[in-house]
Amino acid sequence: MKKWLVFILWSSFVYGQIQEPVIWETSVISDTIKNIYTIRLKANIEKNWHLYSQFSDPNGAIPTEFKFKKNKKYRLIGKVNETESTVAYDEVFEMDLSYFTQKAIFTQKIEIFDTNLNKIEAEVNYQACDDKLCIFRNENFYITLDGSNFFNNQTIDKRSKDLSSSLKLNLKNTSFINKTQNEEGIYSYFNVFILGFIGGLLALLTPCVFPMIPLTVSFFLKQSISSKRGVFNALTYTFFIVLIYCLLSLPFHFIDSLDPEFLNSLATNIYVNIIFFLVFVLFAFSFFGFYEITLPTTWGNKSDQASAINGIIGIFFMALTLAIVSFSCTGPILGTLLAGSLSGDSGAWELTAGMGGFGFALGLPFALFAMFPNVLSRLPQSGGWLNTIKVSLGFIELALALKFLSNADLVAHWGILK
Repeated sequence: MKKWLVFILWSSFVYGQIQEPVIWETSVISDTIKNIYTIRLKANIEKNWHLYSQFSDPNGAIPTEFKFKKNKKYRLIGKVNETESTVAYDEVFEMDLSYFTQKAIFTQKIEIFDTNLNKIEAEVNYQACDDKLCIFRNENFYITLDGSNFFNNQTIDKRSKDLSSSLKLNLKNTSFINKTQNEEGIYSYFNVFILGFIGGLLALLTPCVFPMIPLTVSFFLKQSISSKRGVFNALTYTFFIVLIYCLLSLPFHFIDSLDPEFLNSLATNIYVNIIFFLVFVLFAFSFFGFYEITLPTTWGNKSDQASAINGIIGIFFMALTLAIVSFSCTGPILGTLLAGSLSGDSGAWELTAGMGGFGFALGLPFALFAMFPNVLSRLPQSGGWLNTIKVSLGFIELALALKFLSNADLVAHWGILK
């Protein structure tokens, strides 16, 4: 919901006639104590409009905020007080929010150190909404201590001017909302694809995958009747690697279709975050060499036997064999990708994009070295450096484990990681 609102604020601006649903009045009350004054700011609110409280949930509407210009000639006593607000479910933001209708009064006490001071400068930022529109305003007040006062609406800073003075937000214009969500989705998928691609590159540098590159490429080139056929087989092999990893995300699309909010809710579920924490610790110690996480050996054996079939079917099973036998190294990285994607807003589609990026990075060297076989001889020899990279990945897994423990800690308010 928060992300949806941010995109509306930045992308769904509709320019038109300026509406001023909130009119401000300011006054000053002299206290019985010498040099103590109470600044009173009254908001007169149009019918059917809401002005949001200072204490409204910031994940929904923007709370009202007051800023007093710093001056050594006076000091603020406490914080800005406000009259009692209404707390109710807001259909626009789909959550309980605190707001005012008709009028609201805010007061701030100050103590004057210099009796020659006769003007206080203040600024208010606020959001007001009705059932169709939301506006954001920034207004500057110049409050004189003799009781007369005025506010200057011409000194709005550039940021506020861009965001408020001549714009309205049409919350019922779904074409803007859909367009923004689509654009955001594209960027989100691309980012996850890149992260998956980086994960695939890291997987290439593990002892389970790296030694297989020259062996597989040499096999394609030697078994083919021509170099062009060898390149075609290598490209097909790469395609099947990408396809296999993308297919792994299919079950999550099925879950997402049953309950679109289920995958998104995982990010704040205490038990899910604890499970991810334990799984990542398990992955980390696997990378440290205490044990290996592997798939059943019969899967690899049957897939390897099927890869002996000539043609495209055989190449598919070769790609499947790679995915199975390299799982002890790729599994923890895929687990990281799975946890990160499912905690995002797009759920299963982000996972598919990430899996596609991972498979593309994993299969790309096989295609490139088949097209440029002379470069194959320049590959470094397998050795201890591969294990060093594997152990380094283990520390990354531990850091990610702490991240999920922190999520659970924040939601449950345990205070373990303070």
